[in-house]
Amino acid sequence: MKNLKRLIILVLFFTFLPFVSVFGWNSHGLTLSYVVSNIDWLKNYNSIIITPYTYKNYETEPINPEFQVKYLEGKVGDKTDAVTILTTYADEPDWGLDENMKLSNLQVLTGGPQGYRHMYYKMGFITVGTAPTQIEFWFHMAEIAKSKGDLYWTFRFLARALHYMEDITQPYHGTPGPTSIILGNIFSGIKGLTIMCSNHHYALEDYQGYMVKIGNPDFVKTLQERFLPINEDKVKSLTDLGKFAASLNRERVKVLWPLETKLFGNDINSKKEKFKLTEDKIKMLDPTIEAEYNQVLLYSLRYFNGFSRLLLEYARKKLGF
Repeated sequence: MKNLKRLIILVLFFTFLPFVSVFGWNSHGLTLSYVVSNIDWLKNYNSIIITPYTYKNYETEPINPEFQVKYLEGKVGDKTDAVTILTTYADEPDWGLDENMKLSNLQVLTGGPQGYRHMYYKMGFITVGTAPTQIEFWFHMAEIAKSKGDLYWTFRFLARALHYMEDITQPYHGTPGPTSIILGNIFSGIKGLTIMCSNHHYALEDYQGYMVKIGNPDFVKTLQERFLPINEDKVKSLTDLGKFAASLNRERVKVLWPLETKLFGNDINSKKEKFKLTEDKIKMLDPTIEAEYNQVLLYSLRYFNGFSRLLLEYARKKLGF
């Protein structure tokens, strides 16, 4: 029976994953803005000169050869600040940074190189994805920039590292759904199962994004809590820290899935139609069930906050801010 279960999971990986969403939380920058709003030391870096990208020779990881660096807060030579850099470019890895490459034969299981870089997918004895190592890589690039006295790219590289750290605190970024749901529906058709799991994934993101957008007090409070999952002095490896972050939230899908069905309705479990959670639908949700769902979702969002803060505190000590 155990071997049969492993075989099913293996088949699932090779047939299901190419269709799974590769995005994590909705609006990294906006969500992060609440986290950094009360990190006082960042406010000391309020006059940073925007500098050109001169780090191509330091890239030990391949980057999309067609990726073009954009400057959204000004032009080279203008001044900006640390908080603006972090919140503007926390979304940058979703702008094509990891596309258009052959990274591994296994990237077919994640729909391409971006998915391979942005998740740490684990089911049974199979692990796919390199998000934890991307945290390490971009932090190292930040170290290089800091050693050159280039504060602009120090913080911009930190923004990229934060993105991957935050991605793997999203429960559906570590597994497509509860194992019981997957095993119970796999033989009824992979396409239908894919649609159903994607519906839950996107509904969580759309709901979370809307609550952050409107400044829901419970969400703001969770993101502004001064919380670290572990002391920064205990961090020995950012890769291991990323794996640890993923492990803390992966099991939450077992609780989120049934609550999403209760809150958003049975249409979310459709195997034929994509479910779209609109703002109008959110405004009409049952407040009692919504409060229960928020409690569970905020458990995971708390780790978005905690691991973002932890990475920044680690950077403060490691980089000498």
